[in-house]
Amino acid sequence: MTGICRTALGAATVIVAALVVSCSRPEPGSAQFLMREILEKIDSSDIYIARVEAQLEESSSALEQLPRGSLERYDACIELAHDYSKFVCDSAIVYFNRAAETAREMGDEQLYYRAVLEKGAILVHTGFFFAANSIFQAIPREKLDRENLIRYYNNYKRLYHDSYLCLDTKPEIRAQFVALYQQYRDSALALMPSDSNVSLREHERICARAGDYSEALEYNYKRLESIPPGPGRAGVLYDRYIIYHHYMGRPCEDHVELLLQSALYDVVSANQDIASFRYVEYYLISIGEIKEAKKISDYYYATMVRLGSRSRLLLDTAPSRGINEEYFHRLSRQNREIQIGLLLIILLSILLIVIIVRQIQSRNKIVQLNKNLERSGKMANSYMLGFFQLYSSYISRLLAMRSKINTNVRKGNTKYVLNLTDPSKDVTSEELRQMSQNFDKAFLDIFPNYVQDFNSMLKPESVIILKPGELLNTELRIFAVIKLGITDSSKISELLHCSIKTVYNKRSEINSKLAVPRDVFVKKLAEM
Repeated sequence: MTGICRTALGAATVIVAALVVSCSRPEPGSAQFLMREILEKIDSSDIYIARVEAQLEESSSALEQLPRGSLERYDACIELAHDYSKFVCDSAIVYFNRAAETAREMGDEQLYYRAVLEKGAILVHTGFFFAANSIFQAIPREKLDRENLIRYYNNYKRLYHDSYLCLDTKPEIRAQFVALYQQYRDSALALMPSDSNVSLREHERICARAGDYSEALEYNYKRLESIPPGPGRAGVLYDRYIIYHHYMGRPCEDHVELLLQSALYDVVSANQDIASFRYVEYYLISIGEIKEAKKISDYYYATMVRLGSRSRLLLDTAPSRGINEEYFHRLSRQNREIQIGLLLIILLSILLIVIIVRQIQSRNKIVQLNKNLERSGKMANSYMLGFFQLYSSYISRLLAMRSKINTNVRKGNTKYVLNLTDPSKDVTSEELRQMSQNFDKAFLDIFPNYVQDFNSMLKPESVIILKPGELLNTELRIFAVIKLGITDSSKISELLHCSIKTVYNKRSEINSKLAVPRDVFVKKLAEM
């Protein structure tokens, strides 16, 4: 019971961990996971290609150590040619030629025919149909053993199959080639073992074309069982996807994991003979992943060029051109969107700069206003204190005078009292002078540019020039009172303790010296 509980607990832990992982990344084996793996492996494809090149170079060096005209050298040439057939077809042809040369040196006719037939198969695969047909016609079919005869039929089957694929616009010739293809296919199937991979594949295709999809999938499953997991399964997985997609008409995303797993095997093994990538492109286009489709298309084209498959380059580059056009169209659209975005950013930046400048200007104005308010507050405090001190001094003087008068009256010293109150003596001149100085100082504190602004409205020859130590003269003082809002001459004379005639004369004198119209002068005086 304890063991069962532990097992259940362990299983629950695994399930919870799997759920956590699945929330953070694609599930292994899913289309999203496989697609990401393919794209990552393509980025590292140079490493896989370099590894295969190193292995091929090593095998080629080892081949040179084998004695000429030996079976070991022949087998090594055939093996190396097979390895190159999925990497660089031209190199594969070279080693099939060397195998044929070795077979001649050995005097083995069947080994020679095998090398020539396998070379012909490469020529068919790369699109050299006439060259391949010339080779096949030069081979005496009656001299071939069973294995080579199967190769002979399979080569012709592939020749007519690949040829009729290019004859869509010529249905009559295409029908003839299809018939020849079926004839050579049936001849090959009659000779080869029924459980061989080639036989199973052909029966798989026959059933798929006939609409017997369950039987076709069963043949495919038998092929899959005979191959251990790894890159060797790439072709079988691809064929299984073709049954679902091409023959059964399923959407390209249905069972796409088979296709992606096949493509992943091909990338990791640096196989350049990749047919699955064309359908990977279709799948990515169908889900709107144009950028990834462009990457797959570029890699697929690079493999076709390296392999040297001319026929595939002709047949499979049309979808790539469509992807390129769509990719560049989308790229152009994105560039336009980026340009519009940059323009909007620039406009917003300019607007932001304007707002910031306005804010700084407003802040500076507020700072200046605060300084002015602070200055005005200090001036108000100073004037209130001065006003209080002035009145206090006058009260003190009145109290002192009253005390002196009372004292001298009690003593009977009337002469002193009469002398003190004699109107003929100007005892207020000092007070008037002090009042004028206080007024001038207070007024210029509030309007520091008053004298300059006032002179700017007078004729050049009539500019008022103050005496040393003088803040304002009578004319400037009279118009200072007018600026404060008192325009009646009688009230001005009372405030300044001068005759009303003096006020009239000074006002008239200034009006005659104006360099601007009188109404402009009055307006500017009020605006100072």
